[in-house]
Amino acid sequence: MTVVSPEDTIYLTSETGFYKNETFKSEVVKTTKNSFLIKTLYDHGKVVLLPVGMLVKVDVQNGSSFYSEIIEKNPKGHRGCLELLLPYQRIKKKEYRAPKIITVTSGKGGVGKTTILLNLAAALSQMGLKICVVDADLGTANVDVLLNLNAHHTLKDIADGKLSIYDVLLEGPNNCVVIPGTSGFQAMTSITEAQVQRIVNRLGLLGRYIDLILVDTCPGVSNNTMFFNQFADQAILITSTEPHAITDAYAALKVMVDRLILPELFLIVNKAEDESEAREISGRITNAAKKFLSLNVIDLGYVFDDPYVVKSVKRLTPCVLKYPESMASDCYNKIAHNIYTTHRKTINNLPLFEKLKQKMS
Repeated sequence: MTVVSPEDTIYLTSETGFYKNETFKSEVVKTTKNSFLIKTLYDHGKVVLLPVGMLVKVDVQNGSSFYSEIIEKNPKGHRGCLELLLPYQRIKKKEYRAPKIITVTSGKGGVGKTTILLNLAAALSQMGLKICVVDADLGTANVDVLLNLNAHHTLKDIADGKLSIYDVLLEGPNNCVVIPGTSGFQAMTSITEAQVQRIVNRLGLLGRYIDLILVDTCPGVSNNTMFFNQFADQAILITSTEPHAITDAYAALKVMVDRLILPELFLIVNKAEDESEAREISGRITNAAKKFLSLNVIDLGYVFDDPYVVKSVKRLTPCVLKYPESMASDCYNKIAHNIYTTHRKTINNLPLFEKLKQKMS
């Protein structure tokens, strides 16, 4: 089913500004690859002046709904129309080179989620994949700190529509790129579903350059986390071997089922003493998910409790780069290989950040 078609009746509800929560009726005039045009909105015979950049919820007569953004008024050749973005997660199904969005999430904090994500990003980059890391751990973002990057702009600037994604990107280790997040003092400890849709649409612009987008979510089951999970193609759940971490990991799966958030699901057991312990914990979670939640959670691997991980964090460098011969690095590389085998390798010799700098200029 197409998202919208010409002559469809739609209802736009403003998410921000003077008309917040007000709904207006319109009609689709035309659709393009990435956007659609609608007739100018009226309220009691008067034109409704919605600004470019406004986030709106779109309800279509066929029963579907999605969040969008007004990107232009009176587009060329269509005076009296508004142009809105189609949701990236729907249009990308037609794109051969559309990058997958993978969230890395956890039921609780302190299980090593961000450390695993950064090591997987570095390992996958070494394997030839083009990786974008997005720090969506709102309020306690620290990817830029862990990679020793100097972030002038953040994910908040994209969510608020203030900057393009190219203005926020930083060059990370091993030719990956990074979108830094915000810490609590920057007043973005929560996010709306519409803002997440805007971020996802902006990430779609990287499709020509990126193979995988790894999103570091907030720990737990807050709306902040679940909004990103619902837009993901895959979600990697991280747990440690502690009993409460295992319980919280299962709770996170249950919340996703209750909210009908069902990306392809994977599990990594972190800080394991040995393979036997890791397999036992993984089996408990995956079996419970299948029996009680009817979920197929795939065991992606495990990471040993290795002191070299802590050393690498202190040195602000992923373990796979700083201590490539360590036990943990071997685990990270095995997990990365499991991810790599599901994605084709792109053939492009120009370094990723150089290409993106060309786009910025």
